[in-house]
Amino acid sequence: MEDGTAMKEQADTTVAESADAGMGAAARGRNFPELIVATFLELMQSRDPDSITFRDVAAAAGISHMAPYRHFRSKQLLLERIGDIGFALLADALEDAAARHAHDPRRQIDAACACYYRFAVDHPAHAHVMFGTDRGLWDRARPLPALERTRAILLRIVRHAQLAGDLPRGRPAKEVLGLLWAHIHGFTLLAANGMLTKDDIGVPEAFVEAGVRVILAGLGAA
Repeated sequence: MEDGTAMKEQADTTVAESADAGMGAAARGRNFPELIVATFLELMQSRDPDSITFRDVAAAAGISHMAPYRHFRSKQLLLERIGDIGFALLADALEDAAARHAHDPRRQIDAACACYYRFAVDHPAHAHVMFGTDRGLWDRARPLPALERTRAILLRIVRHAQLAGDLPRGRPAKEVLGLLWAHIHGFTLLAANGMLTKDDIGVPEAFVEAGVRVILAGLGAA
């Protein structure tokens, strides 16, 4: 009985809308939550997320106008899902970056900061939802496991560097992380908005590393 229920739920997720009027052939058999997320991200390539409605998503995806509500119930939940996916991608990238310098805590910091910038460049729509939407979105959001994982990875990198003597131990790891995060996040936003270009700063990754050196030097002198 339980197996039958699970199979029915899976079928509901992938083909529940197939009988709806106006169903596009390309949408049949798709995982609808994934299709809705992918369509929203695609629409973001040319539109601000605040202006995109569920009807817009349904029309672009070739599904019924009620289908998005059946899977997310509200735009808030859809944006939360996109944010959680984005933070999961970022966390995976940070883990990989740290693993490449497992025996060099100082290089881990540079790699993590460069990774953060590169993520925003490679995944601009995810980054926009994660960092560029109304702050109230995250004030209202349920806890996002991937966001907490991202913070935990970054804190681990900072604490590793403190234990190795590459960062002063007298400052709380969260404070050090806040300084580094503010630097890389501010630079990333300025670069993404075209306020800082290669003519201004040269190679972005090198600029990021230079900023990290200044921050770490200041922490050592303070």
